[in-house]
Amino acid sequence: MNTRHIGYMIILVATLTLSPLASASDGKTIFENTCAACHGAKGQGTPGMAPALKGDHFVIKGSLAEIENTIQNGRSGDKKKYKDIHMDMPAWHLPEADIKAVVAYLRGDLQKQ
Repeated sequence: MNTRHIGYMIILVATLTLSPLASASDGKTIFENTCAACHGAKGQGTPGMAPALKGDHFVIKGSLAEIENTIQNGRSGDKKKYKDIHMDMPAWHLPEADIKAVVAYLRGDLQKQ
């Protein structure tokens, strides 16, 4: 094994070791990778696809349990809040720590942008 292979192995181990820590604590990164495609990079929403999250009463004042449930299980059919948006909210089966990090970001830094 040469030094280049050892270097690759060190990078791989570091990535695998540190990735769960970063994803569990960084709600912004999780939002960017999971939610922003539909809800917009700044939470502004996408007409006909997904509602704005910035300034949304449910996001700001809704119960944490309901927000977490919406992220975890999605919304479709009669459970949809915005009937004019034809797409369903997909379920994101994320680890609990990731969901809590996203909710903290949605209620905190996203609202300040």
